Amino acid sequence: MRRILLGVLLTAGWAFGQQAKPQENAAIPRMPDGKPNFQGYWNIPYTPNIALAKGEETVPYTDAGRAAFRNHDSKDDPTSLCYYPGVPRMMQSPYPVQILQTPEYLIFAFEYMSMWRVIPLDGRARPERVEPTFMGNSVGHWEGDTIVVETIGLNDKTWLDTAGHQHSDQLKVIERFTRTPTTIVMNYDIIDPVMYTKPWNLERPLTPLKAVFGLPELIEYSCNENNRDVEHLISTKPAAGR
Repeated sequence: MRRILLGVLLTAGWAFGQQAKPQENAAIPRMPDGKPNFQGYWNIPYTPNIALAKGEETVPYTDAGRAAFRNHDSKDDPTSLCYYPGVPRMMQSPYPVQILQTPEYLIFAFEYMSMWRVIPLDGRARPERVEPTFMGNSVGHWEGDTIVVETIGLNDKTWLDTAGHQHSDQLKVIERFTRTPTTIVMNYDIIDPVMYTKPWNLERPLTPLKAVFGLPELIEYSCNENNRDVEHLISTKPAAGR
């Protein structure tokens, strides 16, 4: 009897082990036109230091870039003054995003600062003159099942992250968004010949936002409301001669 029972358990265990995980068999969600569906509410991976995963020693600084990072002052963080965070920092904020998608546009509606990015996907030409702004000018296109977004026209008034990695007004960011059955993989290049000797490549996952009560949603964000931090900011800039 024990032998029979053991045989049944081993057989059941073998069969269970042979079953593929649900994620492996899951299909990538798609739109009516067959393109991957990026729509929904997503958690953005908060990344206060984009160099942390690979190490500060791997950052491909120019001399100017290294000096700018070493001499930055944390109290000057532009977001502490409610300035828009720029690209790619907006895609590393600790707040969720709602993504909407049409054949013509990919739209990011951010909870952070209640702002948005509207990225054309219809092949339109970029304006002949792009004035520098905090969020720059973004255009996108499809490469297979991946959306590639190129952003230029970024001013030099933002930081790449909270840690204080800097950029110039020559910054160009190329983002690649790839849908998996359960996540969105965001891979991007930071290209700035003034601050970095070569493109700086990073990758982050966006994961589905799960609400504690009811449906996922974005809540109101007002940067200046009850903001008491500015007067308490402390300088971290190295003392002269150090």
